Amino acid sequence: MKVVSTFHPPSSVTDAIRCHLTSDNSLVHLVAAKSNRIDVYSVRSGGLKHECGAEIWGRVVSISAVPTNDGKDKLVLLTDHPDPRVIFLSYSASTSGTPSLKSTKTLSLYHHNSRPSEFLHTILVDPSGGVAIANCYTGKIRVIELKNGEYKSDFDAMVSELNILSLAFLSSVPDTYSIAILHLDHNQKIHLLARDLVLSEYELSPSPSLLLPQTALSSSAVLLTESPPSLVAIPPQESDGKGTSPGGILVLGGRKIQLFELSSTEWQEKYRGKQRRSENKKKNTDQAVASKAKEKEKEREAKKRKAKAAVEWPWYEVTAWCPANEERTRFFVGDSYGRLVLLSLEALTEHGIILVPLGEVSPPTALAYIGAQVLFVGSHLGDSQLIRIHTSPISDINVPTLPIRADILTSPPGSLSGRSKGKGRAATVDKEGGGRVVATSGTFIEVIDTWQNIGPILDAVLADVDGSGQPRIVTASGGTSSGSLRVIQNGADFQSVATVEGLGGFSNVWPIRPRFHDPHDTHILATNANETTLLHLDRPDKVSVVTVQASGFDASPTLAVLNVALRTKNAAGRTAYEDSSLIVQVTEKRVSLLGYDEALQTYSVVSSWTPNDQGGDWAGRNIVTAALNPSQFVVALSGKRLVVLNLDDNNVIQLFRYKDVREEVSAISCTPLDSTKMFSLYIAVAFWSTRTVDLLVVASGDSYLEPACTSISLPSLPRSLLLHDFGNAPHLLIGLRDGTLVAYAITKGSLVDKRVFSLGTEPVGMTPFELGETRVVFANGGRAALFYLEKGSLQHSSVLLKNVSASARINTSTWTSSLLLATPSGLVVGSVRDIDKMHIRTVPLGLDNPRRLVYDERLRAFAVACVRNDPGRVGDIESSTSSLKLLDDKTFDALGQFTCQPDEEITAITSLPLPGGDSVICVGTVFFRPEEREPSQGRVLLFTTEPLLDASGKRELKKLAEIDANGCVYALACVKGLLAAAIGPSVSTLASSLTLSDARLLQISVYKLDGGDLSVVARWNHNYLVTSLAARESRLFVGDAICSVSVVDLVEHEDSRMRLESVAKDFSPLWPVSVESLDRDTIIGANSDCNLFTYTIQRGETKTTLDRDGFYNLGDVVNKFVQGSMTSSDTASDIALTPKLLFFTSSGRIGVIIDASPELSLHLSALERNLGKVVSEIAHAGHAKHRAPAGAWGKSDADAAAYGFLDGDYLERFLEHEHPSRATRTVLEGGSEPERLKQSYGEIRQTLEALQALH
Repeated sequence: MKVVSTFHPPSSVTDAIRCHLTSDNSLVHLVAAKSNRIDVYSVRSGGLKHECGAEIWGRVVSISAVPTNDGKDKLVLLTDHPDPRVIFLSYSASTSGTPSLKSTKTLSLYHHNSRPSEFLHTILVDPSGGVAIANCYTGKIRVIELKNGEYKSDFDAMVSELNILSLAFLSSVPDTYSIAILHLDHNQKIHLLARDLVLSEYELSPSPSLLLPQTALSSSAVLLTESPPSLVAIPPQESDGKGTSPGGILVLGGRKIQLFELSSTEWQEKYRGKQRRSENKKKNTDQAVASKAKEKEKEREAKKRKAKAAVEWPWYEVTAWCPANEERTRFFVGDSYGRLVLLSLEALTEHGIILVPLGEVSPPTALAYIGAQVLFVGSHLGDSQLIRIHTSPISDINVPTLPIRADILTSPPGSLSGRSKGKGRAATVDKEGGGRVVATSGTFIEVIDTWQNIGPILDAVLADVDGSGQPRIVTASGGTSSGSLRVIQNGADFQSVATVEGLGGFSNVWPIRPRFHDPHDTHILATNANETTLLHLDRPDKVSVVTVQASGFDASPTLAVLNVALRTKNAAGRTAYEDSSLIVQVTEKRVSLLGYDEALQTYSVVSSWTPNDQGGDWAGRNIVTAALNPSQFVVALSGKRLVVLNLDDNNVIQLFRYKDVREEVSAISCTPLDSTKMFSLYIAVAFWSTRTVDLLVVASGDSYLEPACTSISLPSLPRSLLLHDFGNAPHLLIGLRDGTLVAYAITKGSLVDKRVFSLGTEPVGMTPFELGETRVVFANGGRAALFYLEKGSLQHSSVLLKNVSASARINTSTWTSSLLLATPSGLVVGSVRDIDKMHIRTVPLGLDNPRRLVYDERLRAFAVACVRNDPGRVGDIESSTSSLKLLDDKTFDALGQFTCQPDEEITAITSLPLPGGDSVICVGTVFFRPEEREPSQGRVLLFTTEPLLDASGKRELKKLAEIDANGCVYALACVKGLLAAAIGPSVSTLASSLTLSDARLLQISVYKLDGGDLSVVARWNHNYLVTSLAARESRLFVGDAICSVSVVDLVEHEDSRMRLESVAKDFSPLWPVSVESLDRDTIIGANSDCNLFTYTIQRGETKTTLDRDGFYNLGDVVNKFVQGSMTSSDTASDIALTPKLLFFTSSGRIGVIIDASPELSLHLSALERNLGKVVSEIAHAGHAKHRAPAGAWGKSDADAAAYGFLDGDYLERFLEHEHPSRATRTVLEGGSEPERLKQSYGEIRQTLEALQALH
């Protein structure tokens, strides 16, 4: 089975509101909704403080606050996929003061036979808090009655307006409710009307409400765009001492913002009189009178009502708005390109609607004003922001705040302060509605904080650009004005603070202090295979080399060095350790004790010990490895002898104990597991030929140096050992020659809980140090990593370093708690920050929105296909250009660019390796022509690069080959050194109607590059609309957007002719959007209904079929699958988990597909089943139902439960529960004997920790 886990959670914001969730109304809260969770922030003087959050099993589309009698708002949210639900939430703090969200009611809106609403999915709450409405199906609105913020009752109200664009509650008399409706009729005309909500009759009024007279909106003013217009209710206002305005409805969207005033009571009574007279006339027996009455009624309904006020909207479509004050006379309005504007109704009588440009922000999907001139900008296409609005420009004061076309009349800022008259005023006021667009200069916006959003991800690659073995993800993200590449790396952040060039090639380094208790190091002893070098830290910015012979150190290669304590005995005869200037150095021939003279800054030998001095069978032995602690010096001699040395009362090195072992020793560790002790109770010893490790006991009597437990056998030679306590968690870490690190927990003298981690292919070395309050171990092999304890489990985090041969902890007045690293080129000093952090680097492209990208390792560059839409005014013809950019793989500097023809757009891109080590960049395009229903022309282009003649270092993209295609080139793939292209259907534009003979079926074409020409070697014409391709060896995996998936082989026949031959095909209506291969016989993909699926080729006696063996609701649209993983396979050898793929979604989620063995899959399936008894969503939804595959019409009885996939994030929630506890006991025992898990708690925990390590 496949385990689905999250590497990066969804990051795009769908909605946000301002509210008061506590009884303290001075405390403002911000609630931000993402696709699968909501987060609550409190507004503090220092910014936003995250209070709590909750995962939602469903796609959150809208959230609203529900006012209560005590002023403490409650929350209600709407999900739309897979099944629409309304969830009521309350915010509270526990007895410990920890805030949390609690579900008080969940209301299912699912209707089996209803059609989902095409334009609007939202939930609205009346300002009085008495009623809420939810719109998610065509032709009906769910009405929910509320009482003091809680659910009371609900019913479905039928509505005749089918295509609703926007809804709003109108301000009316208490206990009566009217709903403004903006809808699209069958003639594609937009109408505005209102209907009264009659709670007693459980319906909306059949006739439009007179509170807002029905009107058709001008098609030139209000346009139907990707973001439909919004309705904003305006409450009654005082009108310059002339009485109270009845309020109105503001239509935000299109080329003109319009305000329609609500009708007065007098007008309504007068109109009702006309209606009564009209009804009487329609009942008249005289048919001419009745017909004339009906005609007049139709004329009144179709009549366009004049707006009370209007103003030209000079920018693109409105995507978000929010009130800027409690009176709702000022609003912040943002368009899809991030142009932010203040809309004011405060001087409506004198100036009309006023638009004040403020500046540019991320393209907003939600705006929430939280007070004190601070605004939250939630974005789907860019980073979410917290901004401050200044009253005067803070930068670029000579540049227009926002671009405004010359044909839009504008007013200077000063014109609003006085009551101008005459021609000067008329020239700057909108003629129809009297509105003003203020021509401000400079930006009024200051960005206070930013939340990174990597969505929507349209394409992605996995690239190891520096050869470190630590790949990085590069995504094509963003849209409109926030196009970007996001470079994502996972691991600890190493900040280099100093580099000493020219001192490279050291195999080990040891910082040295003047005295044992001194906090700062003053010297560094470094060694290689030939000699030892002593370095003196003269100043923070200077390191000098000291002559080793003059310093007193042995110049031969050093095995170990350490400051040691002075061993003394007190009056009671007990051993004590005091501060000293003594240092122990171990070389191949001797162990030397040196003392440091601070005045002369030199070292001198105090005593020494050599094997030859012992005589007898000691003679001729060399020291092969050593380990030191402040009071014990452990050395291994050639000839299979282990020796423990220490200092006597006269500071002379003495032989304390020794033992002849079974074979030659390869590594030793004697680090005390108790950091308060000067000695160790254990010595770890590794052996050469048997590749084993023994944990020996250091105790008095005959058991000294005897094994504490059974020897450990290892798959490779142990080259380093480290006894280390991570904080009441003693471990033995073993670094192997093959680049593997093996970890064991030490419990009562036994080695348990084996963990295996891969760090490349080079031998592993280890250095313990402290990172703040956390005890960590830095390990260097082919890759570097930090090991630390989190929630009782050993975790590791990659460090973005390579070519580290040795490391040590160093501490000086300048370099506090830092790492000293030896590299081939020199020494590096730095510090580690953020143990396990995802590092996201943004490469901004602005209006150039990346759609496709590929990494070419041979060119050391990324090729990025971009589409640029220059922002204009909504409704204008967009100017669009497409280009191919070549970017350096490290700096992302532009190396070259190719610009497509007008009306041409790049739709696919890949890199094709060529014989001889070269490669070419392959690009597929399409030509969009307004008169065509389907594109009939595209191109396949091949590019190579050539350096420019100047010294800029840039390269020119040179077109190598080109071939025309009879449709859109949807996808490209490399198969057996050839280029496969999925080309869309081509329809004759000369035919007046489509027939089967007019359309040429979609074809998959395989091209061969011969010299400078492309030639077709094979074609496939048995699909409808292939939009995705994946290749493995000679096999193509095909995703047909209209149908399903199929598998095709590229076969070379005896006559050297190539053919595409069908292997298997699925005929179900699946509608895939992306596919990839897991192996030669398995295909994985995602469809438009947010499901994942897998198919496996099954070979029968008569035919070969594709059997669907996996179906799973992810709740997100997957745009791309990429083979590989961000982490190495570092799980224990007996846990069969293998990362296979990464996937990328439109909400910014990055996930990993992990393959589990059949036996492990059975255990994990049982665990997932039993977890449902203790782990649920905040709204108490069932996990099995949540992951069941869904379609556009909701859940299907044919797929009542997911299969072939396991929810890794859900499984890992088992680790949140302490053991033993009632929750873990319930999961382990199940509800009956057949449900009892066959694995122990320890085995489950080990498996889940290994699963965590893979993402």
